[in-house]
Amino acid sequence: MGLTLSYAQKSGGNSLISGLKPAQPESIYALPSKFLNSMNITPRQMMSTRRQAGFSLIEMIGVLAIIAVLAVIIVPKVFSTIASSRITNAVGSIGAMKSAVAEYAGRYGTIPLTTTNANARVDDLLFSEGLLDGRFIVKIGAPVVASNVAAYNRANGVWAGGVVQTGQSRIICQTATAVAPAAANGANFQLTGNTNIPAGSRVISAVIVNATIGEARELSLRIDGDAGSTTVNNALLADGVGRVVYAAPANGVTTVYIYVAAQ
Repeated sequence: MGLTLSYAQKSGGNSLISGLKPAQPESIYALPSKFLNSMNITPRQMMSTRRQAGFSLIEMIGVLAIIAVLAVIIVPKVFSTIASSRITNAVGSIGAMKSAVAEYAGRYGTIPLTTTNANARVDDLLFSEGLLDGRFIVKIGAPVVASNVAAYNRANGVWAGGVVQTGQSRIICQTATAVAPAAANGANFQLTGNTNIPAGSRVISAVIVNATIGEARELSLRIDGDAGSTTVNNALLADGVGRVVYAAPANGVTTVYIYVAAQ
């Protein structure tokens, strides 16, 4: 038996279909809420998380306090290390002078006196002979100023050229005297007890101009040890014992004389 539909049924069918409305798209403003709900995060929790992402004032103060404490501990150690390295440099330079002086003396016999000419310096002579790479330079005391090199003529024993060197750190050679070492300006040392360098000997010494009293004492401690240096309580007094000697400081600085050799 065939199935037939009347016009009314057809019409009713069309009316039913036409009565269905397409789904409306969700508002874009509802999407974030749905996303948060799917992750079980409420808007209040989201705002709280944003607030926790930054640093509070108390946290920043705490960090700054830690940095300040570290600076107090570390910075003095850094400066102490730098000062110690300068003393080490000076000790090394003096050692190089001793070797060059010994080699020159082995070749030519004696070291010429520098007292005959204020422009003369033994390290210039050693440099001109190829025994040194340059002048005596240390990282303590007055800075080195470039100046003309005085030349020594071995044939007649005369220094020539150059400019006055008395204000610079240098190597000198003098005739030994009996003046107390702290006041002898490098012409006398008491290397063992109270015994002076034999009178008439030639004394070669390194001169460091305008060293601070702290640098002078540290250099003495490094070369002579405690026995040949001033004590902490007498740190501002003259040092006349051992290989490193100097007068009491004036305005915090002094000229240091370091024994290199004697002939």
